[in-house]
Parts: sequence; C-alpha cells; structure tokens
Amino acid sequence: MPMMKKFNPNLVKLLNILNDGQYHDGDSVGRRLGMTRSAVWKTIKKLEAYEVAIDSVKGKGYALFDPLILLETQKIKKRLNEKVDLHLFESIASTNDYLKSIKPVKGISFCLAEQQTSGKGRLNREWYSPFGRNIYLSCLYSFQKDISELSGLSLVISLTILKTLKNYGITGLFVKWPNDIVHGNKKIAGSLIEIQAETHGFCQAIIGVGLNVNMLGGDLPITQAWTSMRKILGSPVDRNELCARLINTLLADLREFEEVGFSGFVDRWSEADALANQTITLKNVREEIRGKVAGINEHGHLLLRLANGSIRAFSSGDTSIVKKGEHSSPGHS
Repeated sequence: MPMMKKFNPNLVKLLNILNDGQYHDGDSVGRRLGMTRSAVWKTIKKLEAYEVAIDSVKGKGYALFDPLILLETQKIKKRLNEKVDLHLFESIASTNDYLKSIKPVKGISFCLAEQQTSGKGRLNREWYSPFGRNIYLSCLYSFQKDISELSGLSLVISLTILKTLKNYGITGLFVKWPNDIVHGNKKIAGSLIEIQAETHGFCQAIIGVGLNVNMLGGDLPITQAWTSMRKILGSPVDRNELCARLINTLLADLREFEEVGFSGFVDRWSEADALANQTITLKNVREEIRGKVAGINEHGHLLLRLANGSIRAFSSGDTSIVKKGEHSSPGHS
C-alpha cells in the first residue's frame, strides 16, 4: 500500500478562517475550532511544511498571503451527475498507484490528493505536485472490451481535459500527441493511462490526470515550459467545482468511447491537434525519426510522412517540433 495521509479536517477549518487575509491569533483560532493554542500552532507548522506561505507576527497572529481552498469530498460529490466511489487524501505517493492497490469495487472509483510525493507522467517522468494548488486525479474504470480495443483512449482523455478547460473560457488550447495539453506552447495538463488486462474481454483502465490550476511562478523544479489556469485567467479557480466538471465530462466521454470507440472523437481531435502538418522528430525506445505529421489513424496512432514519401504509424513516442532552420536528414526505415 502506498504511503498516504488521510485528510485532517482541521486543515480545512483553519484555512477557512485564514482565507480572509487578516491576522488571527492562536487563542481566538483555538476557541473557534475547539483546539488548544498548541494544536493550532502544530496545524500551522503542518501547512508550512507543505510550503503554504503563512505570515506569523508576534502579538498579531497568523495570516495567509494567498487564499487556499482545499478539496472537500462533499463539495465535489454534490456537483456530480452520478454516484461514484471517491477517495480524497491530504498527501499520497501516487493517485494511480493507490487505485492499483485497492480491491476493485463495482462502479467507478476516483482518487484525488492535495499532494503527490511520487507523481509520475509518461515514461516514468516525475510530475511535480505542490500541495493544494493543482488537480491530481485518477479514475479506475472497467471496460467490457478487449485490451486491443482501447487504443486511442489516451487521446480521448486529452480531449476530455481540453473540453473541461474550454468551459472556463480558455481559448488557444491544443493537444500535443498523445497527451500533453498546451496553451501557447506551454504545458497545462497531461495524463497517464495504465491498463490492467483481465480475462474474457474485460479490462480495467487507471486514468491519471495532472492539471495545473492555481500554481503561479516561483522557484519550481519544472524543466519544461508550463502554464496554469490561474496564469491564463488572472484569478484563482475553485478546484472543487473544477474537479466535478472534469469528472462529469470524463464519465460522459468514457461512455461514448465504450459505445463507438475512438471513431466518435476523430473530428474533435483534428480541431485540437497541435502537431497537424508540422515537421517533427519522434523518439521512442527503438529509434529517432523525422517526418511531417499526416494526422492519426483510426487507432489514434500518429502518422508520419517520411522523406521517401512513405507513411508510418506510431503508437507511442516523444514528439518535438522541428524549428525552421534546423537541418538533419529525416529518418528512414
């Protein structure tokens, strides 16, 4: 079982007091929460350990520099279109790993966390997961399908995230095949899908989504260009409402994918494709190859037109757009 911390309700209550931006002394906070002054101090220290910026002034008390509204199961559930099994953690190694570790339940399970200590993206890359700023969500979904029928699922999830973001009025969003959501060439979200095959044409998908919501600048250990909803919109986003919208959109898209497969999403993909007609370099375990993107096939595989005119399909790989003026011979095979 992964390392995890169940939610401490005092964190939410304390932040609800501090979110007005005023100073509150330990005694008055303790009276309001039915806690000792020492327990208030310990909760403050816990938030500071999560890198939440709290100002502490002797004689005045504690103040929050920036409001921080934490996720609450009930706030999310009351906005959902259907009942789901929802697990919420203060901190966890990985939401995907947690869903792998629990006994399968009937229906659909979701795991959310305020912080991941070992979050991963594709190719085992670290996914930076600061406390209380973003969305780290995983969904365990059972398909009455053979594993071979799930190709294209990662593209569908990318379109789900994009649709959710568009509902907030964000324009200029694209998907960089297969699973990077970008805005102005900066990454705002990504997904990681792990399939667990069962017998008799039945399999389970664990769908992990990382979405940058209220993260701002600062000295962050992220190597690639990134942005967040708050950076784009100019104001903080209510993550409880956002989680519910994302879950509702995800469930609708998964049902459609179950019924019609990837073919129902091809038009949505063409509008969102960040690599359409671009010359790119694609790297996978076996090779590095250059070509011009010629769309995708019915399985969601990327089609590349090579220098010799032939077209090859790729089911996985890392893509980067070739900048004008870059010269090297395209790959052949």
